[in-house]
Amino acid sequence: MKDIINNLSHPKIVNTILWIAFLIPFIIYSIFIFRYAVNIPYQDDYDVVLNFINTFIQMQTLEEKMALLFSQHNEHRIVFDRIIFLCYYYLFHEVNFRFFIIFGNLGWILTIIMLISYLKKNSEFSFDYLLPIPYILLLPIHHENMFFAMAAIQNYWFVFFVIIFLIYLSKDKKFLFFALFPIALFTSGGGIVLYPLGNLFLILRKKWWSFALFFILSTYFIALYFHGYDKPPYHPNIFETVLNPIRTIAYFFTFLGNIFIVPLSKLSLLTGFILCVLSAYFIFIKQKEDNYLWKLMICFVIFITLTTTITRSGFGIRQAVVSRYSLFPLLLLVCVYVFIISSISSTVAYRIILIFTIFFWAINAFIIERNHFLLKMKEIRIASIVAFSQGDKASLLYPDQDLAAQILLTTERQHIYSYQDQRP
Repeated sequence: MKDIINNLSHPKIVNTILWIAFLIPFIIYSIFIFRYAVNIPYQDDYDVVLNFINTFIQMQTLEEKMALLFSQHNEHRIVFDRIIFLCYYYLFHEVNFRFFIIFGNLGWILTIIMLISYLKKNSEFSFDYLLPIPYILLLPIHHENMFFAMAAIQNYWFVFFVIIFLIYLSKDKKFLFFALFPIALFTSGGGIVLYPLGNLFLILRKKWWSFALFFILSTYFIALYFHGYDKPPYHPNIFETVLNPIRTIAYFFTFLGNIFIVPLSKLSLLTGFILCVLSAYFIFIKQKEDNYLWKLMICFVIFITLTTTITRSGFGIRQAVVSRYSLFPLLLLVCVYVFIISSISSTVAYRIILIFTIFFWAINAFIIERNHFLLKMKEIRIASIVAFSQGDKASLLYPDQDLAAQILLTTERQHIYSYQDQRP
């Protein structure tokens, strides 16, 4: 028995076990993506992908095409998404939503690897202390992004660009974070928060030359972003936020605590409050080191939450726990974890955190697979196209089914996307 224990404690065996444990959430996540992603449009995909390419290829002038490329979609200008769609179309002369889903999720995988690499390079943590990070960020609770082609590219790659921006900002790599600002801004409207965050950070650090240059550059791109901007007509009025302070505060904390597979508003509210308190404690009281990246990430999540609360709390508290928003609370949770392990020396405490994190991930993965949630989602999307092929457009997964039907017929006629080929 003693020999067995000694063999298991051999460094090579320990490293192998750690690497297997590290890779498990990546493997399971990848299996989910490749098993359940389908080449079928969903919601905004009809407008942002199919109708966009329909219109783009019919335009004659470069000016018209550039105007369409930078045109507003809801409150966003999703230029990066559109460039990816066009690149794929001109390379392969078709549209493939399955590829877009995989490419979008690649952005999230790269984000996680980048954060782990940064932490490994810029801290004294051993490899085992990094294990909870993929288990936190690869929780399948943001499944709406995972299998929504447009949202996967927009949201996952937006976070990827933001993290790179914050890394270079924290290191005062001027021209690199200068370049990343417009890329993030024109990937998702959430990039707007980098304007106050970046400028305020440079002021507080008294980087006056960097601040002057970034202020001029970022102001120019913000002005460009809002040139001709129209508020989406169905969005609630911002004054509702002021007139309903209790709902607004509840929305804010619920958004920050949106880390559960089942949308539990009250539990999310409590979780968000705890994460907010811990973040404030580690930034302003306990944590004294110049750990700028993690502080900037926390501020980024808080700014995103404030912006979303101001513009969308009028939709109601339930809207704060939609799946696609859970990316940001998970990033906040990782930041809190980094500060916790930076502040404690207890191996027992770390092991408790690791076991709980793996258990929480496993429970969520089990629930989502046991209930066939992703399988049902896949079957519904296939059924919508099958029904449309048989003359029934009522099942198309888009609010305006008449418009969706028209878009599908046009793309079929122009050999952009063949819905007929998607039938099993």
